[in-house]
Amino acid sequence: MKRFVHAISISLGICLTACVQEGQEKLSEFYPVSYQVLQGWNQENHSQILTVFRQTCRQIRKLPSTTYLGGVSGLPGSQAKDWIPVCIAAEQIDIKQPLQVKNFFEQWLQPYQYSYRIQKGKVTGYYEPEIEGSTVKTGNYQVPVYTRPNDLKARKTVDGQIQYGHMQNNQFIPYYTRAEIDKGALNGKNLEIVWLKNSADLFFMQIQGSGRILLPDGKILRLAYAGKNGQPYTPLGKILIDKGYMNSDAINIYSLRTWLFNHPDQALSLMEENKNYVFFKILNNQILDEGPKGAFNVSLSAGRSAAVDKKWIPLGSPLWIETLMPEPGHQDKRSWKHMVFAHDLGGDIHGMNRLDLFTGWGKTAEWYAGLMNEKGKIYLLLPRQFSHSNQSVPASVKR
Repeated sequence: MKRFVHAISISLGICLTACVQEGQEKLSEFYPVSYQVLQGWNQENHSQILTVFRQTCRQIRKLPSTTYLGGVSGLPGSQAKDWIPVCIAAEQIDIKQPLQVKNFFEQWLQPYQYSYRIQKGKVTGYYEPEIEGSTVKTGNYQVPVYTRPNDLKARKTVDGQIQYGHMQNNQFIPYYTRAEIDKGALNGKNLEIVWLKNSADLFFMQIQGSGRILLPDGKILRLAYAGKNGQPYTPLGKILIDKGYMNSDAINIYSLRTWLFNHPDQALSLMEENKNYVFFKILNNQILDEGPKGAFNVSLSAGRSAAVDKKWIPLGSPLWIETLMPEPGHQDKRSWKHMVFAHDLGGDIHGMNRLDLFTGWGKTAEWYAGLMNEKGKIYLLLPRQFSHSNQSVPASVKR
């Protein structure tokens, strides 16, 4: 028994040392910068971003103060309580006074740059698809969209991540793969909530995590993410590149969709190489002119909400993005410099310098998201570290 305890203490010591070293290495890669470094900051619509920030704060203030939002250990903003003072101050700002709003952000939030060695990030886009569907299986509508099965469970891992699966032989294992579900693993469970015309529409809606189903009677059915099967996510673009079917510089939503429709004999088996599978739920009374709710449980705003990696970026935190945006009717792309908010998570989003921008819903949003695959600078804005008991700010932090 003593040998067992001693072995545990040694392993714990090694783990703790390794964890501290890893955290210190990550922390050392973050550098505070001035607002003068943020290109386009003075031209931003500060009143508009204050509106989104206030919406974000209302969600933060609903959470227990010790709720973990994400981010790197040692930086502020990882817990809900870190944001309370700045959220209180945000409600006291006169939104009709642009200069006052601009000063608020500069006084209360500190921008950080991640690593001088890696200054270029990657910015892609995602959207809410609009897809023809039916609530009954009929005619061309033969592909089921499933709601979450009762035996699909979620649990937290030791590092705080959510793991999906089910119990088999007293073991918690990942749920059925995409191929197994396509072959009927869920038949007879009465989980179908709507039917689509083809598997590719379902596949891309699962990648986006939400959808608007256009029913034959003209009504719109809103679907939202309800869970996943716990199987690994493999990007379709990577599968096609690895097999030599497409070049990396030709990958976007349109080229992927076109390839699948032009190769119907191979499409299903290739999509099934991505074992990951997403389940949906019906949203009732969802306002049509609002985006779907992201992982942070606020409605996503086109051009203001983004999916991030929670290990690096706290949910709800503002980010400053400098990248390029496709220009309708032109081959050139325009400069795009704006504040966005970490309202969502992405299965293929990893690291600090990686971000997926929500572009809205419908064909225009699909166009923007489909063509976005740009380099860019990403700055993280976090609460400043000083006492706000009297709402005053030391002169040293003012510009």
